[in-house]
Amino acid sequence: MAVSLEAISLKVDTPTGQPVPGRGFYQLEEDALYVQVGEYHNNRGFFNYLESEYVRFDIDKTGCLMLIEVSLPRRHWVVDPRFAPPTIAEPADIRWLDFRARFPEPRLVTNAKQTALHLQFSTGTSWRWYGLAEAVLLQVDQNHNLAGMLITGIEDDLAGRQIAAFRRETQHLSRGPSKSAPSRRTISG
Repeated sequence: MAVSLEAISLKVDTPTGQPVPGRGFYQLEEDALYVQVGEYHNNRGFFNYLESEYVRFDIDKTGCLMLIEVSLPRRHWVVDPRFAPPTIAEPADIRWLDFRARFPEPRLVTNAKQTALHLQFSTGTSWRWYGLAEAVLLQVDQNHNLAGMLITGIEDDLAGRQIAAFRRETQHLSRGPSKSAPSRRTISG
């Protein structure tokens, strides 16, 4: 049985490798968004989850986010014409500290083309934006609680073809440590 959670706790560290791949795929036939975070391979198994009625985070046994699922159809997302992603996000190695918990429903805000989605967990001001994956950013407050999440570059996907191709591409990647930590990166909407 899942416990109820007011704030999702994160551990934020300096990354030691290259940014992980990540991309959002809107499954047209299911009216749901699936976001693959990190490499896809059979050894990286599901361990635990965090969820609300419409949002679910699947986490592996190291505390890394593997998959985001948003089951609320995008016709119900709030379109904000002033939607603007952050211009800079620091790279980070983020581990999820809470497991098997339910959290309050985030507010889902999108751009006019519905190619980006902001999951707002807090109405307060955030402390920082961190890059979790290539197209996934986290907004974290001063206590390292999740304040928001931004998914950019969402692609329409019919019958799971796009996400299957993405998983094949990432299946053979190696995440060896880099010689230096990545610097801040600019984010494009």
